[in-house]
Amino acid sequence: MTSRTGPAASAASSSSLSAGRRARDLAAAVGGDVVDVLVVGLGATGAGAALDAASRGLSVVAVDAHDLAFGTSRFSSKLVHGGLRYLASGQIDVAHESAVERGVLMERTAPHLVRAQPFVLPLTPLVSPGR
Repeated sequence: MTSRTGPAASAASSSSLSAGRRARDLAAAVGGDVVDVLVVGLGATGAGAALDAASRGLSVVAVDAHDLAFGTSRFSSKLVHGGLRYLASGQIDVAHESAVERGVLMERTAPHLVRAQPFVLPLTPLVSPGR
């Protein structure tokens, strides 16, 4: 899957994603103009990076072996968590890194998309109040 965005985008391209558009965009990207940013992989991170670059006025080509969010991202809750799930297994360094990344998203990169949300977690044998 490819998509060209930003100043180098073709005005003739349709705005909807389709197999035909992907084929046209891929052909244009292979022999086309030099672009500012090439994003490989269109999961949550890749799609976000492509969107951010395009919103800053850069020309972007984004490619994926399949379609938008085909792999891990499509199974995700779409929540940007703060790393609390890593604390249960003692991965304090990973929990810290995740919380710092969430803070950057909330404060600088995407405050219009990422905000604190209340969350209800059912108590099960795997999640008990004693942990």
